Amino acid sequence: MTTLASTFRAKTNSMKSWRPRNPPSNRDRLELYALHKQSVSGDAPPATTDDSSSSSSVADKAKLAAWRTKRGMTQAEAMQRYVEECDRQLRIYGTRDNNDNDGTVSASASSASTSSGAVVAEIETTTTAIASSTNGGEASASGHSNTNTNTTTNYPSTTTPQNTPAARGAAVGSGESYDESNTGNNGGGGILLCPRGLAAIPLLCAAASESRSAYLARLQVTHPSNGWWAKQEPLCLEVENPLSIPEKIIIALATYVEKISLVLSNYMGEGRAVSIMSPRVLQAFLWPVHNVFLCTWICLILATTYLGSLVMMCQTLLFGAKRTNAPLGRLFMEEVHPGARAVEALCEQHQAIGVRVAGLALMPLMMLCDLSTSVVGRMGVLAGSLVFVGMGLCSWWYWMCILPWLVVCGLCLATMSGWCFGLIELAGN
Repeated sequence: MTTLASTFRAKTNSMKSWRPRNPPSNRDRLELYALHKQSVSGDAPPATTDDSSSSSSVADKAKLAAWRTKRGMTQAEAMQRYVEECDRQLRIYGTRDNNDNDGTVSASASSASTSSGAVVAEIETTTTAIASSTNGGEASASGHSNTNTNTTTNYPSTTTPQNTPAARGAAVGSGESYDESNTGNNGGGGILLCPRGLAAIPLLCAAASESRSAYLARLQVTHPSNGWWAKQEPLCLEVENPLSIPEKIIIALATYVEKISLVLSNYMGEGRAVSIMSPRVLQAFLWPVHNVFLCTWICLILATTYLGSLVMMCQTLLFGAKRTNAPLGRLFMEEVHPGARAVEALCEQHQAIGVRVAGLALMPLMMLCDLSTSVVGRMGVLAGSLVFVGMGLCSWWYWMCILPWLVVCGLCLATMSGWCFGLIELAGN
């Protein structure tokens, strides 16, 4: 036990100075927190009926829930699991080299380092530090849009970002507190959507703008177990929420396609089972499919944001803002207006063609949001809310029927155009 305790303390101290090459996911942060808490404090207090009505923040509730998953585990076992989990995350996320001095890399790595440092600080002292979720999302976007980074120490990646920004999730994972009036969430679970979904859109647009040559170069140095899609997680809702199933399906399908591409590439090429064809041919064929999945994810984030705002606005109109803790004015300011501007940004000329098509498909959302916002300016927030809810209920068929049909058409077009890119790559070889 003495040896294990010494190893545990040494590992905890070493994690203080860990600067991950890529930001750890929210689930991994929570896992480290829970194992350390179990090692130091033993079992978490049992759940009570007062937990749901507690004034604790969403972050505190998530940490407590993660700690409770370790109930029954001995402290010695938790220490051993903590050491193993640290080693696993070190392998997966890598460690930034001291000579990585490129400005963009430094910004991204600094953001990741801050998050991991906050994790250790929370683990040891259970204190909180304030972090801006918006700045976190922007730092991730700027840190990955034009940068060559490594997915692990042995498998460097190129332009595609390594993980989705963890605006609210990062606060949960690292024990950081956040201003719930700014995020649009309340302690009781209020608003359905998560602001990090909108914050992730610029980052996903940057990923969709990855050229075919850059995509192929990245896959050539990516291990099958370390694909980009495999690191993603739902952005609009908590992972365990049943309503996050559509996002999970998209991520799972994209992960499966990417893994097939990476695994089969080991059997293709000169001196391998399929020597007449380079793995780049298959990967070029799947490149449009990868982009369509990204654009579908963007559409789903914005549609979920819109539907979440619609549901919360209906609840506020029926039960009042005091009960839902979501004033109508705040919904317009923090969700409706930013959602419309996000759709508008998708249609800008610098965006990839797939992103611009997604923006056109979501144009009714922007028109609806702008119209209701203009009514707010002329007739008040109540009239604007009624217009928003009324038009939203009348347009249900577009979001439930037309938009999914457009996604299916996009996947079909991506498959057909993939043959063209595959033949181009084959001819080049």
